[in-house]
Amino acid sequence: MADLQPSLQKAGSVNIEEIRLISTTNTIIDLNEFLVECNLYEDVFSSHLYGDILLSDSRNIIDSLPILGEEFLNLTFFTPGFDSFKIKKTFRVFRLSNRQIVKDNSTQLFVLHFASIELFYDTLLPLYRSFTGKITDVVQELFFDFVAESRNFLINDDGTSNLSTSNTPLTITNDVANSVKFVSPGWSPFKCINWLASKSIPKEGLAKNFLFWESNKTFYFGSIEYLFKDAIENKNIVGVYSYSPNNNKNNKQRDIAKEMFTITEIEMVQTTDHIKNYTNGYLANRLITLDVYNKNYEFFDYDYVDDYKNIYHTSGKGDKAVPVFVPESPRNPSSSISYYPVNPKLFNDFPGNINEKMGEIYGNRKSTLLDLTNIKLNITIPGRSDIEVGNILYIKFPALGPAVESDKNKEHIDRSYSGYYLITAIHHRLTSLEHVMIVEVVKDSLKADL
Repeated sequence: MADLQPSLQKAGSVNIEEIRLISTTNTIIDLNEFLVECNLYEDVFSSHLYGDILLSDSRNIIDSLPILGEEFLNLTFFTPGFDSFKIKKTFRVFRLSNRQIVKDNSTQLFVLHFASIELFYDTLLPLYRSFTGKITDVVQELFFDFVAESRNFLINDDGTSNLSTSNTPLTITNDVANSVKFVSPGWSPFKCINWLASKSIPKEGLAKNFLFWESNKTFYFGSIEYLFKDAIENKNIVGVYSYSPNNNKNNKQRDIAKEMFTITEIEMVQTTDHIKNYTNGYLANRLITLDVYNKNYEFFDYDYVDDYKNIYHTSGKGDKAVPVFVPESPRNPSSSISYYPVNPKLFNDFPGNINEKMGEIYGNRKSTLLDLTNIKLNITIPGRSDIEVGNILYIKFPALGPAVESDKNKEHIDRSYSGYYLITAIHHRLTSLEHVMIVEVVKDSLKADL
C-alpha cells in the first residue's frame, strides 16, 4: 500500500473512466455530465449483478435518443492506485423509473435500472434436455453454451459499437468429487447451476456449501468452506479494518493508506437467535427420502454440533474456532424435517447419482449455510475497485465501554467479534467525486486468533 499516498487525494477517490449508454438505435451518449449517483450491487447469493443510476437531464435525452429501457450501459471505474483492478462491465438497461420534473420544467430526474446481460439470456432460455458428467464439467457446459456473453461492449473510434469476442469468465474455486445425470424440466441455465451447487460434494473439505455467484470481476462456482480455508492458510485477505467514526480527514498530515482501511459506520445487523436455531435445522435436522417405486422411506439425521469441529470456519478449523453455541445446546432433528423423493430405477446405468447422495449432502449444507446468518454486520468503508464479494477481510471490532487501566497500551477491541469476516454483499455507491462501499459481512464463529 506504499504507493497509495501519491495516487490518492483522499480515501474513496474514484476514476469513472466510462459510463456510456448505447441506445436501441446505436446512438452513444456519455452520461458523466448527467450523473447524480450510480449504485452497483453484488451478492454472493445472487447469480448476477444489478444496479441503478440517477440522472439529471436538461437535454431531454429520454425522448431524443429515445430511452426505452432496452439499452446497453458501459460502466468502468477504478480506485486511483488500483488501475489493474478495474470494475468494467456492460449491462442491459431494463427499466426507467422515478421520472420527476424540476427547475421550472427545464430539468428532469430519472432512474435507469440495469442488470448483467447474462441474466436476460438466462431468463429467456428454458432448457429441456439431459446433462451427464462431473458436476463442474456440467456447470461449465451450462454456462458457456447457454449464457456466457462478452463482458464488455466495445465502442470504436468511428462511433460504432459491438460486443467483444471474449466471453465472461467462470472461476471454479475448488473441485467436486461427484458426478450427475439429470434432465432439466424447463429450468433456466442459472437455475440448473444453482441446483447443481446444492448437490455438490467437495473433493477436499467437508462442508457441502457450494454457491454460484457473480462478482464485479467474474462468475464463481465454489464452496464457502474453501474461501475460509484459503483466507486463513494463505493469508488471502483484502486487509485489516478498524472502526473510527471520528476520523479527521481535514488534517494536513493525513494518512491516506490508514483511511483506506477505516470503517466509518458499523451496524450489527444480526446476532445469534437461539430459539430460531433450535427450530430451523441449524443445530440438527432430519431428511426423509421417499422411494415411490419401492414404496419405502429412509431417515437421515444430521447433528451439526458434533460435526462442527471437522469443518473450516472464519476462525479456522473447527477445533480452533469457538461456535456460537455450546456443546450442550438442546437440539432435536425432528424439529426440522424435510422430504426428498428418490428414484432408484431412474438411472440404472449411472450408479452414485445425486439421488443416492442426498442423505450425505442435505443436513450438512443446511447447517453450514445457516451458520452464515448468525453474525452479520453492515460496514461503510472507502471504495476499492479490487474488492469483490467472496473476499475475506479482518475487522478489529471495538470493545464497548471504558478501557481498563491494563488496556492502556493495547488495542481496545472486542475479542469475540473481532476476526475474519466473509463479504457476502457490496453496495457500491458512486458519484463523480467519491466511491463508498456499504458492505455486508458475516462470520460463523467467535474468538479468532488475534
